[in-house]
Amino acid sequence: MEIALLSLSSCLGCQMVFLSLEEYLYELIGENKVVYAPFLMDRREWDHADLALVEGTVRNTEHFLRAREVREKADRVVALGTCASFGGVQGLADLYPESRLLRSRFGDTAFEGGPQGVKRLLPLDSFIRVDAYLPGCPPPVALMERFLRAAVAGDRLSREGSTVCAECGVTSPPLPQPGPRRLTDGAGEPGKCLLESGFVCLGPLTRDGCGALCPTEMGVPCRGCRGPAGRVLERAGVDMEAETVRRLSRATGKKEGEIRAEVADPPRTYYLFCLAEPLLRRRRSGGTSPYIHRLGEQ
Repeated sequence: MEIALLSLSSCLGCQMVFLSLEEYLYELIGENKVVYAPFLMDRREWDHADLALVEGTVRNTEHFLRAREVREKADRVVALGTCASFGGVQGLADLYPESRLLRSRFGDTAFEGGPQGVKRLLPLDSFIRVDAYLPGCPPPVALMERFLRAAVAGDRLSREGSTVCAECGVTSPPLPQPGPRRLTDGAGEPGKCLLESGFVCLGPLTRDGCGALCPTEMGVPCRGCRGPAGRVLERAGVDMEAETVRRLSRATGKKEGEIRAEVADPPRTYYLFCLAEPLLRRRRSGGTSPYIHRLGEQ
């Protein structure tokens, strides 16, 4: 099988996970042909790939043309990482007009001849057809290995999945609990559900596959780095913010309006990794629409 790994606008973290596959990396490149991977080989052109892994987002016309080229040359395209799958942290750029972002980074410097920015940050499948998704920021090494083994074997790769809570080995504390809380307000009780302890935890709405490492092993609330679970994207009326507020209201005994008033930054709290996902914006009651202001769009 011919494999290509490419980056659009990204931090290259997903490619670093690829390099962390250790023994399986040698097995993969020994049994298959890697036709393009800038971090592995000095090759700038490629003609065809059976499988292309693409990380990052489309930020400008240059990225868009490159994404189109990948789709033309590859039999199967995988959105690698949460940026490619759901827009990722980069989707937070939609909170601001592009002119403000450029001024904050480069001052009043004039740019001429550069690629034109896109109107909105969107997942890869908003620009080209995507055959499979491997979200994560970045995906865990073990998950990437399982995914690649399945892909190389020709298995059908599904976007569906369960939630982080399904993998989390904790129990419920007595209710009500204080909240909404963050880790700066103190640690939760070991072995107890962080959401029901009053912490803002997105475990019930976030896709599984990480082993619930943060809440189970580290006592850290889930922030949603694996992206929305399948049921969140598929069921009308399920919204990251509304559902979390509802659950926190139950855990703390407070009214939903009180919970909302105490969360100062809803976009970064509930949509840190998926603000750019169109399904969350268009099909939900409220959703992400009120937070989208890129290039003046409402």
